[in-house]
Amino acid sequence: MPRGRNPEETKRKILAVAEGLFLEKGYDNTSIQDIVDGLGGMTKGVIYHHFKSKFDILQQIVEVNAPDPAEHIWIGENGLEKLQNAFKEAFTNFRRQELAYSGAIVVRSPRLLGEQYLDMFKYSVPRLQEMVDEGVADGSIVTDFPKELAELIVLTLNVWVGFQMFTLSKEELKRKLAFIKLTFDGLGVPIISDDLLTTTYDLFDYLKKDD
Repeated sequence: MPRGRNPEETKRKILAVAEGLFLEKGYDNTSIQDIVDGLGGMTKGVIYHHFKSKFDILQQIVEVNAPDPAEHIWIGENGLEKLQNAFKEAFTNFRRQELAYSGAIVVRSPRLLGEQYLDMFKYSVPRLQEMVDEGVADGSIVTDFPKELAELIVLTLNVWVGFQMFTLSKEELKRKLAFIKLTFDGLGVPIISDDLLTTTYDLFDYLKKDD
């Protein structure tokens, strides 16, 4: 590595090159040497100075592309609409979803799943509950269990759908979403809109385009 290079600049360049390769070739088909070759003048030692492994690189790329729940701007006329729009926005983040899909095997590893699970309850659930509480206050959501509802929404859309989308067929995805929609409609909280269904199917087709 040339002397005087800014460490943060070096790290950003490694992430940028690796991200491009993961999207182009897929995580499994990209080696550390491929990343080195794309960096021009750097060595494996430089990469391992900043990252523990290829998996660590992927994890940090996904984290960089992940939205911060605390900074999310909610759009809608009431609590229910804000939730519906937030879910649609998440499923239209094709770039982040494609990065996760490129590393589908490791993304389902116990370590990463465990970390994501804990983060969901630490960051996502409280923010969702704020919108559920707002929906209860404005009448768009009817429930006596706002905290439990927020937890159920996060578990259902992230764990039961998000984490499994990589292994589902389109018919399986449609059945699962139809059941989830029926469940939340029955609870009086129709968070699964027709627009969200269309967006999710579009995402599925996009991720599977090269399979």
